[in-house]
Amino acid sequence: MKKSGQTKVNQEIPVIFLFKRLWIPLSFFFFFLIVIFSSEELLNRFLGNASIIVRNMVEYGTQIGLWFSTAFLVQRLITVFIWDGFISGISGRPVPRLPKDVTALCIFGISVVGVLATVFDQSVTGIWATSGALSVVIGIALRNVILDVFIGLSMHIEKSFQIGDWVMVHQNRRETHIVGQVFEINWRTTRLKTTAKNMIVVPNSRMGEAILTNYMEPQPHFRIELNFVLDYSITPDRAIRVLMSGVQALVDNEKILSEPAPEVRLEEAQSFGQKYEVRFFILPVHISPKESKHVVNKSIIEHLARAGLSPSMEKEMIFWKDGKNYPLIPSMSEENFDIVLGKSKLFEFLNEEDRELLIRKISVKNLKAGEVLYRQGNVGDSFYFLAEGLLCSSIELSEMGSKAKIERLESGTHFGEEGVLKKGSRLSTISALTDSIIFAFDFDLISSLAARNGKFLSLLNEKMVLGQDKIIKTKWRIQKEGESLPETSQKSGMGQTIQTFFSDFFPNPSNPASKK
Repeated sequence: MKKSGQTKVNQEIPVIFLFKRLWIPLSFFFFFLIVIFSSEELLNRFLGNASIIVRNMVEYGTQIGLWFSTAFLVQRLITVFIWDGFISGISGRPVPRLPKDVTALCIFGISVVGVLATVFDQSVTGIWATSGALSVVIGIALRNVILDVFIGLSMHIEKSFQIGDWVMVHQNRRETHIVGQVFEINWRTTRLKTTAKNMIVVPNSRMGEAILTNYMEPQPHFRIELNFVLDYSITPDRAIRVLMSGVQALVDNEKILSEPAPEVRLEEAQSFGQKYEVRFFILPVHISPKESKHVVNKSIIEHLARAGLSPSMEKEMIFWKDGKNYPLIPSMSEENFDIVLGKSKLFEFLNEEDRELLIRKISVKNLKAGEVLYRQGNVGDSFYFLAEGLLCSSIELSEMGSKAKIERLESGTHFGEEGVLKKGSRLSTISALTDSIIFAFDFDLISSLAARNGKFLSLLNEKMVLGQDKIIKTKWRIQKEGESLPETSQKSGMGQTIQTFFSDFFPNPSNPASKK
């Protein structure tokens, strides 16, 4: 019943759409057409005693009205059926205003010549000669406007940018560069929407002369770089691990892309620290460049804070001893992992003695990106804490023969509680998305702490229950998605070729994937 109602609505919408778009030009056309065919009768019945001037005005007016109403109707039919119908339907993109305006100008220009030639019996040759001289005068007076118009047409031909693209218009100084999303290209101007939700109107002549960076060509995504300077006391491996986990935690294949993959590079050594460059790619139709920098900066700062690190600052150091006492770059064993663990929720309910005992008993695991810590179904009794890096928790769905991701585990997270509380099989598979440092705790130590500390035991139980709940919800979601997969239809080879051809001319800002 529901499907039939939907079909009825879909059948009525085109009719309503055509009526709303065509009833005004059709009304004018048929009105003047009826008046033309019955002009003699109407003049004799209603204007029989009118002067010759009035009769001529009515006669000329109806002929002129028929010409312009016909042009109006033809222009509207081309817009509805050709531009907004055929071409937009094949390309899957709305057609910009400029081609429609050019079509309308040509049609109404022809109608003006037709009125002068047929209604007023003027020579077409004389009309074109007069219009040529008039065009020269108008061209001199409106040379800037005409320049904007022709550059706008050339931009449509060259396709250096399209509606929906994020671009940078370069100015004389870097701080005055204009960054925005193109949302309209008309006769004289190109309109950009900035990240501050403001509209910037740039004359087409300026757009044609300026150096322009198109962030969405030749691919619909582009790279952003962020720089962080960390102290020499932080080893490069650790710095890259923490910075990579900060940006990798935001990868969702929509805003921050997984392909091309984010990367962290040691760019240069400066006097007060080592400069690292964090590179990641975004789809600007989903997130603006400024917003992406905000979320990535925020995530990296949070990961640095949880690791007990901070960006370096300029400083001066004075040494009064021999060079052999200069501070050296630390080794792996000297990293401040005790500070990282001290900021964890695990220590909130432990006294000082238990904290020191926990730190002395930990073993450190260095997990490389792609390695698996443990798999679903394996029996284990260890309890873990992620000090640095990014992990992925996933489950195997045997009934569907696939794997489903449950969540990302960021630094400061403890997991594996089922090994301590139930001493049974693992509920999920834990693998490393980035290089990670993991603390493993002894079963006997965690069990004794939980036995004599009710709050610590409650923390472990709560985390385990939340983990089980996430697994159940993931299975339910995957099952629902499998039941509701829509049937997809494929276009013929000719249809795909036509769509690709028109897609290059008329962009769709709401569908970035179809740009290529």
